[in-house]
Amino acid sequence: MSSTSKSILMSRSTTALFVLGLAAVTLARPSEKCMLKPESESVKDLLVELMKIESISGNEVCVGDAILDYLKTTGWIVKTQPLASNNERFNILATRKEVTGKGPKFIFNSHLDTVPPFIAPEKETDKITGRGANDAKGQLAAMIKAAEKLVKENPKIAAEIGLLFVVGEEVDHIGMQEANKLDLQPDYLIVGEPTELKFALLQKGVVKLTIKAHGKAAHSGYPQMGVNAIEKLLDILDDLRFHDWPSDDKLGNTTMNIGLLQGGQAMNALAAEAQASILFRVTTSVADIQGTVKKIVDGRADIKFLGSNEPVTLSEPPKGYPTDIVAYNTDLPYFENSDKLKAAFLFGPGSITSAHSMHEFIPIEELEKAVEVHVDLAKKMLA
Repeated sequence: MSSTSKSILMSRSTTALFVLGLAAVTLARPSEKCMLKPESESVKDLLVELMKIESISGNEVCVGDAILDYLKTTGWIVKTQPLASNNERFNILATRKEVTGKGPKFIFNSHLDTVPPFIAPEKETDKITGRGANDAKGQLAAMIKAAEKLVKENPKIAAEIGLLFVVGEEVDHIGMQEANKLDLQPDYLIVGEPTELKFALLQKGVVKLTIKAHGKAAHSGYPQMGVNAIEKLLDILDDLRFHDWPSDDKLGNTTMNIGLLQGGQAMNALAAEAQASILFRVTTSVADIQGTVKKIVDGRADIKFLGSNEPVTLSEPPKGYPTDIVAYNTDLPYFENSDKLKAAFLFGPGSITSAHSMHEFIPIEELEKAVEVHVDLAKKMLA
């Protein structure tokens, strides 16, 4: 560890006790910009305070410090788990009693990071707009307020819950992968993402890859002297686009998105290289999609698979709650002890259709309702 990293860690914590890979937090007060107002009594006020703090992936430290301070002052035992690859970034685990054995029986989980760019919050009559409104600071606020409500209404149940907030979900899921080192084995896990207050029953899988075509650079006036890598790549992409990808009665269609294109060195030159970054939403299996891509490309370019996860089947909620199927990715597939769960839920206020957009928002009524649903679910599961 560098001397700079050591000083940063020492300034964050005056004492450190390591239990199950977690660092117990006795915090020096963070800077004012990394603090939440103590009068954030309502869930909407707490959300606005969280959204004022920019936390684009990789820059979650400030919002992490703010949540640590807030929870610590409201009676929670708050611990951090620095990333092995970057100990300035950290996950948070908050409980009402010391973590022992398998840890809390019921874990509320969501992520600290947001996509760029930062958009300051605005509170309107019926909604809150801005970056992270529903993905996922609205989830953090609802879970924190639900936990506070459980402490007041049923301390016995509150003693069995934990708040696990992780970094990096929007990019590489590094926070949840690091959290696996804690070997937490709850009976119940609920992951907070915008589902419009519906419990997701199925989540599509994901395959991420790049395709890189190679050509031979030449003057564009003499195309016979070279090979244009961009044209090679475009032919491959057309073959992928017009392939009849599989569908599933429950999950729907497998979809492909060409997210990034790079290539060429000048307008008047044949491109020596060209690359496309592609993401599939999977309804069959990762192996099926990877095998089909290899067959279609057929050696015409280099394929690099960057990451993947299979479709996920989730648990039925208590009777009376609406359900849905989601096409986006979450941290759920990266929780390694999922086979030990009695139930796994994906739920939250807000709509994925506005997440990541310039007009991201969350209805205040949904935000407040989510608090009640979280409380009800914990009580029913832990009764």
